[in-house]
Amino acid sequence: MIAVTSGKGGVGKTNISVNLSVALASRRRRVCLFDADTNQANVNILLGLRPTLTLEQVLDGRQRIDDILLKAPGNISVVPAASGIADGTDLDEARRGRLTDALITLEHDFDYLLVDTAAGSSRDVIFFLRAAALVLLVITPEPTSLTNAFSLIRVMRRENIHTPIQVIVNQVADAHEFRAVFRRFKGAVEKYLQCHVDALGHIVTDETVGTAVRIQRPVIFLRYDAPASLCFYELAQQLDRLATDHLPINTGSLSAAVSHSTAKLDTAGMAELHTLDHERVHNLMAHTLEALRTASNLRQEDMAAGINALMNAFTQRFGVMPFPLDRTLYQYLELNGYPADLCRSIVLTLENLYERHEHQPLRDIESSVAKLMADAHDDEPRMAALALHVASSFKRQFNRPPPLSGAAMIESIELGQHAPQTLMRMQHAIEVALQAGPQANHDRIAATPSHGSAS
Repeated sequence: MIAVTSGKGGVGKTNISVNLSVALASRRRRVCLFDADTNQANVNILLGLRPTLTLEQVLDGRQRIDDILLKAPGNISVVPAASGIADGTDLDEARRGRLTDALITLEHDFDYLLVDTAAGSSRDVIFFLRAAALVLLVITPEPTSLTNAFSLIRVMRRENIHTPIQVIVNQVADAHEFRAVFRRFKGAVEKYLQCHVDALGHIVTDETVGTAVRIQRPVIFLRYDAPASLCFYELAQQLDRLATDHLPINTGSLSAAVSHSTAKLDTAGMAELHTLDHERVHNLMAHTLEALRTASNLRQEDMAAGINALMNAFTQRFGVMPFPLDRTLYQYLELNGYPADLCRSIVLTLENLYERHEHQPLRDIESSVAKLMADAHDDEPRMAALALHVASSFKRQFNRPPPLSGAAMIESIELGQHAPQTLMRMQHAIEVALQAGPQANHDRIAATPSHGSAS
């Protein structure tokens, strides 16, 4: 479970919850958005929903959790205005049992359970922050937003809540302002609260967001390529990677928080695991591999999750991948028949990474030109189109046509490559140049950069 929260209202918390949910769903994740801001219920407004049932009917036993779930645009599910959940400690045994069962159902049915909390540090908010596996803290560059977010973290520390915090900076002009705001906020939190926070990402100021709010649609649907939409897709990618690689599998359970499970870790057993000798480790791995090969009820996604966890543990301990990554990539491409779109995407991504890391292009100009020429070899229309493209690009940048040698111009005339109208324009230009005199021509040539020769 992931809690989306803020120190004050008006920072775009609910809008981020909605669009982030839709962006996660676009990555083929099952997403449920839990509206825990009982005073505002802005999730319903932003999505244009009109719920007739809420969690109250589930607690009373009149409805099942499946009955109150709303299907929202973007293939996400919404639990509307979930009033009463934070008062789980005050529920009688029957209502607490129904609530626990409902939450277990949600946690089982969805990959992500995002809780849009109220703003501030009320008892309800603290309940969700304590139960979450991760807190997404939304701030803006405004001083009041930063001070209220700081106060919220201070309350978390006082309440002994150590849930990891990822900060989202909303309403920034660009990445430069985002880094400056987060650096200032992080410095204050670490200096005065001795608390660590990380940055998940940012949302740029975009007028498309206001338009989307007015028509009650996620901005991603209004314009998928809007600056804010691209930021939401990036946030979803970062969150997906974070949740997959770094969050323990069974953390952030609302059902556990409500039911007050008293299960404890077997510390003696844990100590024994930490003192395994080489032979026992070898035997343990051998038994694990055999179970993976022979277990009939093991799902592909469960096995993949286990392998991923082992890889992460290996990488964190030894600082390297357990096998050559290029070999694995080749095998993957071969198994999938070298799909053209995927191959192209990998090539472009690697080239972009090289240029960002090395601060220079992967190919120099000569290599790039040679590749273009090779691609257009023996294809006269394509070569001609390439030449025209280069010439027009040169003119756009330098506001004049590219230099052309006299020999090339004469040869093109002799080969009959020009229409009569073009030849007449050439004749007129030559006559004008001759009438201007040798000195004017010399001055014109001297003022032209020496990119080519004249004859």
